[in-house]
Amino acid sequence: MQIDDRIQQAQRRGAGLYMLSAVVTLIVVGGVLSWLFLVRAYVVAVGPDEASQTAVLKGVSGTVFVKNDTIYTLGGEVSVNVSADTFESSLLTIDANSPTNLEVVLAPTPARLQVKATASENAELLDETSWYIDGKLIGIGASLDYTIAAGSYQLQLQNPYFLKGDKTLKLARAQIVDIELALESFSGKASINTQPQGAEIFIDGASQGETPITLDLRGGLYDLVAKRDGYQTLEDRLSLKVQQPEISREYQLQAVQAALNVSTTPEGGVLLINNLEKATGTHSLDANIAHSVSYQKPGFFPFSQRITLTQGQQRDINIVLEPELGNVQIRTNMQAQLTINGVNEGAIDQQGKQFILPAKAVSISVSKPGYRTVQQSIVPSSDRDLSLNIELLSEFDARRKEGRPLFATQLGINLLRFSPGAYTMGSPPNETGRRRNEHQIEVDFSRDIFVSETEVTQAQFSAFSSAQSSSSKQPQVNVSWNQAALFCNWLSEQEGLPKFYRSNGDTIVGYDPGAIGYRLPTEAEWEWLAKKAKRARSTVYVWGDQTRIPTNAGNFADQSAKSNQLIHLQDYDDKFAGVADVASFKADRIGLYDLAGNVSEWVNDSYTTALPNTDIVHTDYLGASRGSQHVVKGGNYKSGRLRELRAAFREVGESPKDTIGFRIARYAE
Repeated sequence: MQIDDRIQQAQRRGAGLYMLSAVVTLIVVGGVLSWLFLVRAYVVAVGPDEASQTAVLKGVSGTVFVKNDTIYTLGGEVSVNVSADTFESSLLTIDANSPTNLEVVLAPTPARLQVKATASENAELLDETSWYIDGKLIGIGASLDYTIAAGSYQLQLQNPYFLKGDKTLKLARAQIVDIELALESFSGKASINTQPQGAEIFIDGASQGETPITLDLRGGLYDLVAKRDGYQTLEDRLSLKVQQPEISREYQLQAVQAALNVSTTPEGGVLLINNLEKATGTHSLDANIAHSVSYQKPGFFPFSQRITLTQGQQRDINIVLEPELGNVQIRTNMQAQLTINGVNEGAIDQQGKQFILPAKAVSISVSKPGYRTVQQSIVPSSDRDLSLNIELLSEFDARRKEGRPLFATQLGINLLRFSPGAYTMGSPPNETGRRRNEHQIEVDFSRDIFVSETEVTQAQFSAFSSAQSSSSKQPQVNVSWNQAALFCNWLSEQEGLPKFYRSNGDTIVGYDPGAIGYRLPTEAEWEWLAKKAKRARSTVYVWGDQTRIPTNAGNFADQSAKSNQLIHLQDYDDKFAGVADVASFKADRIGLYDLAGNVSEWVNDSYTTALPNTDIVHTDYLGASRGSQHVVKGGNYKSGRLRELRAAFREVGESPKDTIGFRIARYAE
C-alpha cells in the first residue's frame, strides 16, 4: 500500500513537471514569435572611415537595444548617441518613418591652441600682441586660446614693440597644443634736444646726460623727464616701435613762473602784456625775463613799461592814466548852431570858437534851418592844434555838389544807385522760350548808374508835357521813344545837368555817351538789373529760375484778365485786369518795382537785325549804333505767355502803345 502511494505521488510530480515545462516552452515560443513579428532593426553606417573604426552606438531614450552597428526597437521614437575617438558625438533620432539603413557622418574634433607670448624685457607690452594664422587676425593679447580644424598652419605674432615671430604648426584631430613663443626686442635711437639746451634728461628715473643727446634704447615705452634750472620740469612719454625705431624730440622749455596783478584807472582801456590784449587781474608770467606792459584809452596819455619778475615773485601794479587834451578851433561860413558830442554849444560863425577837448573821437555837428547839417568826427591831440572850417550848403547846392538827383526828387522820382558788373546779356541756346534776336553778348561796366525805382507816372510826365494834366500814379503809356528821351533832356535841364540826348527841335538825332544827364536805361543795364544784380549767377526771370510765378510778382495777363485776354496765365491771379498804379506789387531783390510786368519799357538801344560783335567784351554797351526803331524790354499786363516774362525777352518798338512806358537812368559821374 505504501509502495502504491509512493508510485502515485511520483506520477503526480512528473505530471506537474511536464505541465510546467510545457508552459515555459509556450512562453519562450510566444516571446520568440513576438520578437520576430514586433521588433524592428536599423543598420547604422558611421563615416568618415576613420570614425567607423572606433564608432560606438549607445541608446539614450526609448525602448532600444544596440548590438554592434545594429539598433533594435519595439516601435516609437528612440534616440541613439553615435561617438568615435577624435570625432564630435552626434545624436541620432529614429522613428517609424526612418529607413532601415542609416548613415551618420561625424565631424572631426578640432585641435586647441594654447599659446603664450614671452619676452625677456618689457613684458608688460605683450598685451598689444596680434595673433595671425595664415595671415588672418584671430586674437589680440599676451596669450591665445583658439580651436581650429586639424591641418598645417603658419602662426605669426606681431607687436609694435618687438620683432615679428612665427611658428609652423601641424595639428591633429583633438590635439591640445600648449606652447610659449618668445618675442625678440630690437635696438632703436632717441635724439633729444631742448631750447634752451643743457637740460638734464632722465629715462625711467635714470639720468642719461644733458641735451642735445642721442640715446640707444630697446623697443618699448619710456618716461622722459627734462630738468634745467630756471625752467619748469618737462615730462613726456617716448614710444620706440618697429615701424619707427628712431625718433627725434625737440622741446621748448618753459621758464618758471611769477605773478603780476594789474589794476587800471580809468577802467575800460586796452591792456597789452607782451603785445597781447589781456584783462586786468593776475597773470602768470615767465620769471627772469623782461615783459612789456602797456595800457591806453582814448583821451588819456598811454602807459608803457618793461617789467622783470623773479622766480615765484608776486607783484601788484596800479596803472593810472593822465588825461590828454587838445585845442580845437571851429568856424563856419555863416552863423549856425554847434553841437559837440550831443551837447549844444550855442551859435558859431566866421569868427569861430576855441575848445579844449579830450584826445578821443569827438562828434561835431553844425546845423541851420534850410541848410544841410554837417557832421564830422575828429580826434584832438596834445601834440598839435586842430582847425575846422565848416561850409554849410543848401540842400539843393549840396545835392548838386554830390552829383545826386535834385528836381527828380521833387517830382517824386526816387533813384537808386547801382554798380553793374560783367555778365552775358541775351539768352543761352537751351533756354526755354528763347528767340533768335536774344544774342549772347559779353558786357561790362565802368561807371555807376542811378535808376528810378518805378516807371515814370502820368502825374510826373504831366509836369513836362503841357498836353496833359494828371495826378495818376499809373505809368505813362502811349508815349513814343522820342517823347521819353525829350522828357529825360527836360529833367536834366531842370537840374543843370548836361543833356544826354542831342536834338534838332523836338526830334532826337543822337546822344553824348559822356554826359551825366538823364536818359533811358541801356538794354545791357536793364537786363543786368533784371537778372544779375544781387545774384550769384544770371536768372531767367526777375524773380529767379522757377517757372511758377511767385505771388505778388507783378501785373500780367492772368485769371483777372481772362475775360478780355484770349491768351493768359492759368495759375496766377494778380487781381488787376488792366494797368495798375506803379509800385502796386512788391519790389524785387534790388528795390525796383515792375521790371517784370505792368507795362513794358523803352530802353536806350536802337533795334537792328544785324548781328552784334560777339568776339569782344563791350564796356558801357549802348547797343546798335544806328536803327530807326528801338528796343522794348519787360512784360506787361497783356503778357499771357511765360516766355514773354523772361529777362532776355526783347521786342522791337515802332510807335506808342498802351502797354509801353519807361523809367529813367543816368550815370553817377
